[in-house]
Amino acid sequence: MDTALKTTVSVPLTVPVTVPAADGKTAERSSLTLRRPKTRHVKRLAALIGAEVLDILLSDDTARAAKVEGRELVGNVLRTLFNEDRLDGLTALIADLCDEDQAVIDDVDLVDLPALLMAFGGFFPKLQSAASGMLQAISQSAAGTTPAP
Repeated sequence: MDTALKTTVSVPLTVPVTVPAADGKTAERSSLTLRRPKTRHVKRLAALIGAEVLDILLSDDTARAAKVEGRELVGNVLRTLFNEDRLDGLTALIADLCDEDQAVIDDVDLVDLPALLMAFGGFFPKLQSAASGMLQAISQSAAGTTPAP
């Protein structure tokens, strides 16, 4: 088991992002590098996520609740997280960790967004594991309730 803490994670981009160059022109970046979050970043993330989402993600009953509530649980989490202020805050947080302007992160292509978010989540393994377990339980629940074609 590798116990070394990662200080940075490089995320290759399938679709390069345009950034301002030092000469005043533009350049393309084919990867973004996130540095390890500091306490100030964790505090911002906790405020952005909110206690209600953490309660859902870190609950010992998450898998059981996910099987019972399925899509309703996902809907509640997404409604809580997906509002403009929280999304802008998350973008600003990731931009800070990448030493980029927020506009650069906003210009990341959708195909590259999951890898960037997974790299960010990799710095928070317990939270990432809880979210992954919840999503897995929900998908198993949905598979069991989806009518056959």
